[in-house]
Amino acid sequence: MVREIHPRPMKKLIPVLAFFVFSLSTLASSRPSSYTDLLDYVQPAPDQGETATCLFQASTGAIELLANRKHNIKNPVYNGPFDLSESFTINAPEHTSAYGKEFLEYPVHRFNYGFGVHNSEWPFDAWTATRYVNDAVWFWKDSKDMKKVEVPAVETIRLYSYKLHSTYVLDQEDIELIKEQMWKYKTPILVNYVDDYFWHAVLIVGYDDNLPGECYAPVEEKECAKNKGSFYVRDSFGVPVEIRDTDWFRIQGNAAFVVKEKN
Repeated sequence: MVREIHPRPMKKLIPVLAFFVFSLSTLASSRPSSYTDLLDYVQPAPDQGETATCLFQASTGAIELLANRKHNIKNPVYNGPFDLSESFTINAPEHTSAYGKEFLEYPVHRFNYGFGVHNSEWPFDAWTATRYVNDAVWFWKDSKDMKKVEVPAVETIRLYSYKLHSTYVLDQEDIELIKEQMWKYKTPILVNYVDDYFWHAVLIVGYDDNLPGECYAPVEEKECAKNKGSFYVRDSFGVPVEIRDTDWFRIQGNAAFVVKEKN
């Protein structure tokens, strides 16, 4: 695994420890021990196969979740009201609200034109008859006459961002920050981590400080469960929500962004 470690500036030990303990206790005291309200509104992602479309899957999923919640559509199904086309997200033009943002944030801002295309009009299918990668999901289509779906305007807030293939750059305070910001804004967190040597973007859609989760591969078991708690993760391989030990992200993660409805 590629490990790009970015050391932080050295400071006096006692102030750092004091600040760290104070920060963790402050964050923990300002939020509940679990937050799972978003799970009811998660739109299951299609299996991305080997199409390398994870960022578009996660970005589309964040908009779907926010739209489903806004319209109180629980347990959304395939081709439901806010099942949006990931291929449209890939091909949609950039919006000015993305200016000055990082490229991991760009696809989410494409929805700030006010709409997406419904999945039934431009379905995403990673499979062909003989292959696990359908390159056609990337191809442009004229969407002028396709069914449009109105979606809320959104904004992103960067929590932290290291190089895409960085591992072992986060600590427990970074994990607490995700929980705190999710609770503060009641919104999903778009994150990036290293999965089997490749960077991979997914959504964190909930947490539970006391729930044991899976030590997600390729992290070794001995590296997990150093701290209690799990994240609920919406990935893009056909499973709606997974439960992963938070140490999965502490070890493999490198970037996190709030995706919230614009005020």
